[in-house]
Amino acid sequence: MIGVIERVKNNVLLKCSTLNDEVISKTLVDVIDEGVYHFAEDMISLINDLHFDLKEEELRNKTNDIIKVPIIKKIKRKLFIDSLALQITNDAFIEGFFNKEITISKLKESYIKELNTNKNSNQLNMTEDLNLSEIIQKLRLYVDENITNTLKENVFLVKAIETSIDKLKEELERSLKNLIDNADLEYLDILTNELIQNAKEEKFDSKEEGKEIMIEKEVTPVIDDYEKTEEITNKFDKYDDMTLFNKVILSLNTKEEKLLRKENSLEKRKHEVDERLSATNKNIEANIERENKLSQRRLELNSKEVELNSKLSEAEVIFLNMKPLIKGLNKIMVSDEIGGSKDE
Repeated sequence: MIGVIERVKNNVLLKCSTLNDEVISKTLVDVIDEGVYHFAEDMISLINDLHFDLKEEELRNKTNDIIKVPIIKKIKRKLFIDSLALQITNDAFIEGFFNKEITISKLKESYIKELNTNKNSNQLNMTEDLNLSEIIQKLRLYVDENITNTLKENVFLVKAIETSIDKLKEELERSLKNLIDNADLEYLDILTNELIQNAKEEKFDSKEEGKEIMIEKEVTPVIDDYEKTEEITNKFDKYDDMTLFNKVILSLNTKEEKLLRKENSLEKRKHEVDERLSATNKNIEANIERENKLSQRRLELNSKEVELNSKLSEAEVIFLNMKPLIKGLNKIMVSDEIGGSKDE
């Protein structure tokens, strides 16, 4: 039974991991592409008559460049953080099912609630939500710099553009929540299908084993059993009671030592897993902190670029205003030189 339980745990873990890969590589990408498509379509319809040199495909590509990778990283992180809660939940239900502590129907009723409880218990001391405010803020900056800055006088159009961005944020957050909820339901399907399949195989193996035992009993002659019993009895007769007692104690001690060594080995392995998990946790936190610093630096550089462009524009205006003055001064200097020569 222990072998069956471990096999089911491994199968469920592998299939859930494969599902996560499919969610990230296909479903998540489709969700982002659909949201970006609707956003670009709405934006172009708003500014189409204002002679902006911006096409819908170009806006889609730029929007994807800004938000796609950060959203994928965010969902990857969430699925990683939730994976421990998922494994704990699955393992508990698998053991409960094979130990006849819970039925499939009860499992289906309580699985999602138990999974969410384990997710919220924060076993990795890490959190990740589905709030996209920080990611969408980068898109707002791009839209402000390239579109709304030239439309400040048209308050209604600026408001409509901001509403379109808010709509994209809400649509993506809602779709991502549905994506996570659907994944949880698929985890449940994977678990129940695996349990039902292995339960059928276990019953079949038990029946076959029972048939083999019955056949053996029918075929094996009674004289064989008698000879084996007599042989064992003769072996025992060679030792006195104290010797037999000591041999039994020695055998139990040996088994205890084996179990202790196995327990120590498992404890050592658990310690190594904990250390690797801790190191992975630190690496993820360091990468996130580094990414946040890079994002902040990028925002600062964008701000400085806007400031420098503004100062450059002011300098160009000053030079343009000085140009007629310089020409006038040159004419005065030339006329003075000509006048001076005539007086001389």
